[in-house]
Parts: sequence; C-alpha cells; structure tokens
Amino acid sequence: MLPEWMKESDRYVPPKDGGTFAVKTIKTIGDIMSRVKVQRGHEKKHCLPAELKLMILLVLLVLTSVTQNGLVLMGIAAVVLFYLSTWPARDLWGIIKTSLSAMALSFVILLPAMIMNPAGIPNNLVLMTKVFFCVSMVGIFNHTSQWNHVTGALAFFHIPGIFIFTLDMTLKYMVLLGNLIRDLLTSMTLRAVGRHDRKYASVGGVMGVTFIRGTEMNTRMYEAMKCRGFTGDYGKL
Repeated sequence: MLPEWMKESDRYVPPKDGGTFAVKTIKTIGDIMSRVKVQRGHEKKHCLPAELKLMILLVLLVLTSVTQNGLVLMGIAAVVLFYLSTWPARDLWGIIKTSLSAMALSFVILLPAMIMNPAGIPNNLVLMTKVFFCVSMVGIFNHTSQWNHVTGALAFFHIPGIFIFTLDMTLKYMVLLGNLIRDLLTSMTLRAVGRHDRKYASVGGVMGVTFIRGTEMNTRMYEAMKCRGFTGDYGKL
C-alpha cells in the first residue's frame, strides 16, 4: 500500500510577484523594438523602381496635403483604396491599423479645436482624412520596397550618405537589440518561479547586458568598416 502523502496531488500556485511591472515594461520595449523590421521585400518581379515610387509618393503626399479640391482628394482616396483592395488580408490589416492609429491621434489633437469652434469641424475632418491616406501611402511604399532599394532611392535624390548610413544602422541594431532583450527576459522568466525579491536587480542585469552587447557590436562594426576602408561614402559600401 502506498502511504497517504504519495496519494496527494501537488498543486503549487506561485505567489504574485511585485516586480512584474518592471519586467513587463522592459519586455514591451523589447517587443516594440523588435517589430521595427528591416524591410526584406514585398516586391513583385516586375515592379516600379524604388526611385520612381519614392518620387510618386512625394508628389502624392504634397498633393494630398495642399489640395483644397474635394474631387482631387476623392480621386487619390479611390486610387489608394482600390490598390489596397488587391492586397492579402494580413498585409492590408497592418496598413489600415497604422493609418487608423494616426487618424485617432490627429482626432485627439484636434478635439479641443472642434469643441471650441464647431464651425471648423468639416475642415478638421478633411485634415484627419488626409492624415489617414498619407500614412496609408507611406505604408504602401514601405511594404512594396526592399530596404536596400529605399536607401538607393535616397542616394539617388542626393540625400547625404551619413544620414542614410545612420538611419540604416539604427534600424538594423534596433532589431538586433530588441531581439536580445526579448531572449534575455524569456530566459530570466523560465529560471524564476514564484516570488523573486531581487527582480529589479535582474532587470538591471538585463539592461546592463544589453548595453554591453550594444557596445561590443558598435566596436566590431567600427573595426570591420575600418578594415574595409570605409571613407564615409555609404554608396560605395
């Protein structure tokens, strides 16, 4: 016969942890950083060059911003919505969600003006509509252009190479460090069961490791570019 203590089931419920807020905050930061994906390409085989697409984007953005003609605005809206209707639902939702978020932010900013001046509500609504379609057009360009083609288009328009280089490296290392933070927090969570009184010390360790790894990446990139004879011209890398 088995003893009574072996027949009892163990139901361990870890106590609530007081450091959860700090961990969730840093994990959220890491997730947001890791979402800044370097564009790996949604281009089709026979698509427009990135330079031409960037030029069309700039023209449409300026036209949408300055136009006072409702027919012109409706024409731009029809073209954008028709093009988006041909997209897969997954990519379409990403564009629409970002555009709606920008539109909601503009609504919050313009809300006091609409309350104090009700006569200007139609103009404010037109402004929010312009924000929606401008953000949608930028999202379309981002989803249909590889990142290396975008940097090439910027160089085509004689944007300073140091600006392109800084932007490119910033986005790439945001992704790398964001993934590093997420992996460190995941490993720390798997090793911590129940109450952990030194949670804030662990969080500080995660940020310290991230800082050290970022410094090491910076040093290695500098040495690698120095060995390759980088002279500051990003277009010749």
